[in-house]
Amino acid sequence: MSNDNYMDDKETRLEELEVKNKHKITLFLIISFLIACFSTSTLNVQAKDDAKIKSEEEFFNLLAQQIYDRKLYKYYDLEKSLQASLIGSQFLDDFSYHYNPDAPLKSGCYLVYYLNSIHYEYYKDYSTGVKMMISFPYPKGSMDRHFEHMSALAKNLKGDTDYDTVLNVHNYLIDNFEYDQRSSMENHTDIDGFKDGVMVCSGYGLATYYLLNEAGIKTRIIIGNDESHMWNMVELDGKWYNLDVTWDDEGSNGRSYKYFLKSDADFPDHQRSDKYNINNFNIEIANKSYNSNIIDTKILFVIILLFVNVYIGITIKKNKKEKSNTTIPHGVVVNDGFDDWLKEQEDNFN
Repeated sequence: MSNDNYMDDKETRLEELEVKNKHKITLFLIISFLIACFSTSTLNVQAKDDAKIKSEEEFFNLLAQQIYDRKLYKYYDLEKSLQASLIGSQFLDDFSYHYNPDAPLKSGCYLVYYLNSIHYEYYKDYSTGVKMMISFPYPKGSMDRHFEHMSALAKNLKGDTDYDTVLNVHNYLIDNFEYDQRSSMENHTDIDGFKDGVMVCSGYGLATYYLLNEAGIKTRIIIGNDESHMWNMVELDGKWYNLDVTWDDEGSNGRSYKYFLKSDADFPDHQRSDKYNINNFNIEIANKSYNSNIIDTKILFVIILLFVNVYIGITIKKNKKEKSNTTIPHGVVVNDGFDDWLKEQEDNFN
């Protein structure tokens, strides 16, 4: 083969290879473009195909589900009028009062305590679309493990009656945790409390809320005392009662039942915030405290102390009486022949 023919064949092969490469590049660009279009259309479908959200309750229920599932972001399609009135500076405050009676553990009034923040942005390609972005203070795995533990604990604490369950939860939290006395008072949730063994009132209140609702007992979170304290309300036998596990935990002094299933009249030093007024909850609180027949540990200690003192007093008195009976009584004749001897002396004298 001549050099000219060899060079012609080489040029032909290079041209064919170049054409093939161009075809590959073109095909790659087409595929990439199609993927990008598909991805964009998928996002649009997610936002556009969902039925428009028409009420605040509907939106808050969906948002609570997003938090419950620990999803970092999700798109929502709101009615335009709802978007204007709902999304704003008061959004998070309004969500913190949201309560879902059909799924209490998927309520904003509970879940909001497990957030760092909620941000939103309008979906640029869709005028009424909103993207909700959530920041959590804990890793998803840590939160999952905690609530798995709480679910198992709720089953273990479930008693034969609803009252027994409430009592078991009350006693368990007091016996196993202490109030966070540190100056920083860092542990505001039960997640931190269960990790460190100490927590403030919100930790007790959140744990009580989860454990009782998980056990099927309706329980609400209450904020009061100028927004500085949290406690619970619990429904038993169709009526609602106040329950403050935090204030019943007396540390080294043990348990108290001063704030256990009480009516308002027997629940001193508690003042609900306006939005936690029971009139806003459409519930009836009991006129009388629940008849639990539980004696406060302090009262029980006093009763035991009185019983011991009475027992000791009776024992001492009995011992004194027995001791006095062993002495020789006055006037007992020791010499039985004395009277005969005296009579003989008198006869001799006469």
